[in-house]
Formats: sequence, structure tokens, C-alpha cells
Amino acid sequence: MKPILTNEQLFTDSDFFNHGDRQRELAQMFGFQRRRLLLGEGAVYNLGDECRRLNARKVFLVRDPGIEALEQPLRWILDREGIEITGSFTDIVPNPRVDGVDALAAAVKEAGCDAVIAMGGGSTMDTAKVALCVATCGGSTTDYFGFDLFDKAADWPLIAVPTTAGTGAEASRVSVIVAEGVKQVVSSEHIQPAVAVVDPGLTRELPPLLTAITGLDALGHALECMASRKSNDLGDAVAREALKAGMPNLERAVAGGPNSVEARYQMSRCSLLAGMLLSPVNTGAAHALGYGIEKVSHAKDKPVPHGTAVALVLPGVMRHNAPEVATKYYYAAGVAGIDLAGKSVDEGAQLAADRVDTLRRRHTPFGSLTAAGLSESDIPAMVEIGMSVRRLMDPNPVEVTAADAASIYRGVLS
Repeated sequence: MKPILTNEQLFTDSDFFNHGDRQRELAQMFGFQRRRLLLGEGAVYNLGDECRRLNARKVFLVRDPGIEALEQPLRWILDREGIEITGSFTDIVPNPRVDGVDALAAAVKEAGCDAVIAMGGGSTMDTAKVALCVATCGGSTTDYFGFDLFDKAADWPLIAVPTTAGTGAEASRVSVIVAEGVKQVVSSEHIQPAVAVVDPGLTRELPPLLTAITGLDALGHALECMASRKSNDLGDAVAREALKAGMPNLERAVAGGPNSVEARYQMSRCSLLAGMLLSPVNTGAAHALGYGIEKVSHAKDKPVPHGTAVALVLPGVMRHNAPEVATKYYYAAGVAGIDLAGKSVDEGAQLAADRVDTLRRRHTPFGSLTAAGLSESDIPAMVEIGMSVRRLMDPNPVEVTAADAASIYRGVLS
């Protein structure tokens, strides 16, 4: 069994990060002095130690309602360590809404706890991240849409325990909350979890479809952060490590089910590392255009999951970006195991885009916009939504015009 890795140890096998001052630069870029990231099979058994580090003898549990089977082992672990669970909150929905976040904020204030543990997927962690600061700072979630609007950290440290390998929410300072049908961003250093306990064993029973959808989300984060104008050499190196873990292993994790121990470890690693980049770098045009798909499909009552919405347009965005960042996509093709013998850098970049397209078509029912219940007539609305997300469009390495966006959507219409 691999050892449990923490913070800088996540990169000890990388020659790049073992050179010069890069370990120090890593710690500074990702704020390791303020938080702990744990990765490894059995990491969840360290929960008691992490609670003690936070001086937490009483914790409140927030979890996805679909993972009830994982709650009892967690209770056993904490009880063995003398940590009391004062209560729980399971009213979590996909794409969390303001009312749910505010309800959790109220529950936490009444919980009599020292810390909060959030266990589940990205929606669970996004809900908890914002709710704790709302409970501390007052008001409603709607008061904090935007950037750096919380004036202090939450009164309760958050321990994030992901049960999927995709969103990276356990490692980022960003949450996405729905208000009146529109996805809004809450971004603040204060919502970043104090501890992330990433145990690949908790993803072992994830069904093939959810494994594919969440894995595509992780790959999208890594590919877009690496291509972003906001990235730097250090960020690129972290993205490369994420892609080296994820590109060859997503399909293995999908196909192998509970027995794909190594592939699931690598997908958890990919998700964590890519999630770390969402705060200092963030994604690009594929996520912006993906929001267009999500919002229009939701309005038609046929919601497309976030990971597949991004993966629908990511290949087209990669082809659009290739003139500026082909070498980065070429690397992704190489670690995916694609035969690049005799292939130019540009050809390799195209093959990387093709691989993402193939993974989505092969392992999800969202092979095309048509298959997702969308049509040519929906493209103008999706373009308008996607183009409005300037925080993601502006750092994209190649400008995306409205005409470009429409072309990318049409490229995946069928």
C-alpha cells in the first residue's frame, strides 16, 4: 500500500519539484502553511488525528444523501478516537442552491461543534464551504456572490472528504451556487477547507457512469488550467502531474469498477492536483461554454452534468487553442499513451483533443449536443451565456469570439 502523502510530499517523485526552491514555491503558491492535503488509500483513518490538530473534540457531519453506507464507518473511526458527532445534515442537492446553503449555515450555528466534516461530491463540499462562512459572517449566501467578500474565516474549520474523483472542490477556494436558475461563484480564501482527506477507497463503489463524468471533470480542470494565460511554470508542472495520473487511468477506472485500485488512486490524485490549480489559475473557455450547455439543458428539464457539459466542448476549445499551446496538449497525448511516433506537435495536440472526445462518447450518454437533448436552435442562447463568463473567457490562451463559440457548439451537435 502506498504511504499517505501530505502537502509537498504529493510531489516528491517529481524531479521538477525536487530542484532548487520549488518545494518552497509550492508551499507558497498553494498555502500549505494554512491547510493540509492528505492523499492515500486509508487516509480516512487519519480523521481523528486531523480533528485533534484542529482542537476539535466535537464535529458536525455534512454528507451527500446517497452515501449513507459510508457514514457508519466514519462514525466508527471518530468514535474510536474519542471524537463526538453532534449532528448531521444531508439535505444536499446537485448544483447547490441558496436555500440549501443558508439552511446548513443555520444548522451549523446550532450544532455545538468545533469543526465540520463534509463528505461527498463537489455539491456537498461547495455547500459546506460557503455555509460555514455565512454562519460566521451573517446574512445570506446571496450577499457573497463574487470575489473575496467574506471578511473573516469561518468559526469552524472544515475537513473535506471527497467520495468522487473529479471536482477538486476539497482543494479550492471556489464554490458554485445556483440562484434563480443561474450559477453564481463565491470565491474567497476563507472558504478553502482546512483539511482535505482524499481516500481513493471511498470512490471504489462509484458506478461507471459517475466515474466517467467526474473523471472528465478532473481532466478538464487540468487541461484548461495548463493552457490558461494565468498559469506559470509551477502551475504547468502541477497540471502535468495531474494529467500524467489521469489521462491513462480514467478508462481503466471506469472499466475496472471496485477492483481498479491503482486507477482510482491515480484519478483521485488527478482530481486533487487539478483542484489545487482552480484557485491560483482557474479554467478557461471550455468551462465558460459548458455553463451555456448546463443552463440551457436545465431550462429544458434535461440537465447535462457539469463534467460532461465541459467535455462536450473541450475538444473543440483545444483545437481552437492549439496554435498557442499545442506543446502542452502534445504532452497530454503522450501521457495518455497515444502513439506519437512520426507525429508533429500539432498532430499530437489534435490527438489529445480526439481522446477527450472519445472518452466522453464511449463512456457517457452525452456523445453530442443532440444526444443531450439540445439542437441548433439552442446555440444562440448557449453562446450568449458562455460569452458572458469573462472570468474564464479572458484568460483563455486564444480569444474566443461569439462566432468561434457557435462553431465549437456546432462541431459537437451530432
